[in-house]
Amino acid sequence: MKFNNLDHKLFWPAISFTFLALGLAVLFPEQSGAAANAGMRWVTNDIGWFIQLAGFSCLMFLLYLALSRFGNIKLGTESDTPEFSYASYAFMIFSAGVGAALIFWAVGEPMYYMQSPPMFAEKGTPEAAQWLITFTLFHWGPTGWAIFCMPAVPFAYYLHKMKHRNLRLSQLVKTVIGEKHANGIVGYIIDIVAIFGTLGAFSTSMGLAVDLIGSGVENLTGIKNGLTMQVGIIVLFIAFYALVMFAGMKKGVSKLANACVYAAFALGIVILVSGPTAFIFAYFFDSVGVMFNNYIRMSFWTDPVQKSGFPQAWTMYYWAWYFAYLVMMGVFLARISKGRTIKQLVLTTITFGSAGCAFFIAIFGSYSVYNEISGTLPVLQWMSESGVSSAIIQTIKSLPFGAVILVIFLVVEFFLMSTTMTSAAMAVSMMTTKELDHDADPDVSVRMIWAVGIGAVSMAAFFMGGSIDTIKSMCVVVGLPMIVLYFILAVCLMKWIRRDHPELFTTTTIAPAAKETTKATEQSVTELRQVEV
Repeated sequence: MKFNNLDHKLFWPAISFTFLALGLAVLFPEQSGAAANAGMRWVTNDIGWFIQLAGFSCLMFLLYLALSRFGNIKLGTESDTPEFSYASYAFMIFSAGVGAALIFWAVGEPMYYMQSPPMFAEKGTPEAAQWLITFTLFHWGPTGWAIFCMPAVPFAYYLHKMKHRNLRLSQLVKTVIGEKHANGIVGYIIDIVAIFGTLGAFSTSMGLAVDLIGSGVENLTGIKNGLTMQVGIIVLFIAFYALVMFAGMKKGVSKLANACVYAAFALGIVILVSGPTAFIFAYFFDSVGVMFNNYIRMSFWTDPVQKSGFPQAWTMYYWAWYFAYLVMMGVFLARISKGRTIKQLVLTTITFGSAGCAFFIAIFGSYSVYNEISGTLPVLQWMSESGVSSAIIQTIKSLPFGAVILVIFLVVEFFLMSTTMTSAAMAVSMMTTKELDHDADPDVSVRMIWAVGIGAVSMAAFFMGGSIDTIKSMCVVVGLPMIVLYFILAVCLMKWIRRDHPELFTTTTIAPAAKETTKATEQSVTELRQVEV
């Protein structure tokens, strides 16, 4: 393989900086952990309100773009057509954003909330029960998907509309920070921190997936879910990723995403039918009503008086974690959005992403809640004794034909995480490629070296043992400067649109049909004058 197209000046410092952070966490666990946790507490406690405001602002800004006159702007030339069918497009968006973490937290979050209810509710009361999957739906709902989608619009505009073949983040924000800073040390720091945020955020998701799959394998085979198994699972992810990448975007990534989503939804239907169907439907719709009735309150709840710590530990952490995914989600969604309009990109991401998450939360979350409150299964006891992963596995195995369903569940989890890994590797590969090809794809060699790099980072995180919490805290801290970059990207996008579509900023914009009528009238008058002459 040749790596001539790899931006070595960016790749090696970024990967080295990541391993340096991991190394410091291993060599100085107490000091690095204390520093990272102090940073996380400062971000969530002192300026957590800013994170919540930024998340809600992303949602409002995107809805404004999609539903206004800007929504019909095509991300590409007038002759560009979408590369993927709408179903494949939506499935790739969903599978890239959730991975295995969704089902992990679909069961885990309601159980944690049952022990420490939000919104001042008392533990064990009906009032507390109404919030159990409500907040889970909220954390995986429109605001979270808006954070994912927001950078994708300027990335897609820059790639497909402006036809640039280098996606370094520093180059996108050049319109605001200036060429001198973009090509200097400021731009360099922006690119490295953005890649580090992606690697750190992804390693957190990978940690959840590997532990969950390992727990399932242990339950089925008796082989201990130790370091050897976890490293082996990561190696399998890398090997499978290689097969997908060599197959290409259309034959590999899109078909994998389609298969993942179909299999995952089929699994959900099986659990829905096998479980307490009536309770799942009733509890889900009741929770949706509670969420919509309190959406603004939940979006800005900081709990400054009672100081329960709930919004800091959950909502603010989630939003900061999502912000750290700036490069991964922004670049990947941009890559697959050629020929789509801004409206299609925004509404598909927010609506399909939220609805897909709601489907799994409704089934897995409601099923676990029902079993716990009815006394059918000791889900909380399993969590306290063996952890969330083990509790999920035992809950799945309690279903009719549990062993068979568990095998299917583990396969689906593996494929879902493989799709997320593909998205992460594709995104950082595009960012560290000197010049993308005509399909906006990086070289296979660049993608493969990043797959190995991402796998190595994930393995290193497992070797750290308990220090993985340090990396999670660092991701939250990194998410803060990402918010500033979000704002800059939004300003850049509006400047580009104003430059390319000045007619959209006039006070009286003529409708397209009126324009065609006007042109036809002018042409008729011209022809009439020629006849008269």
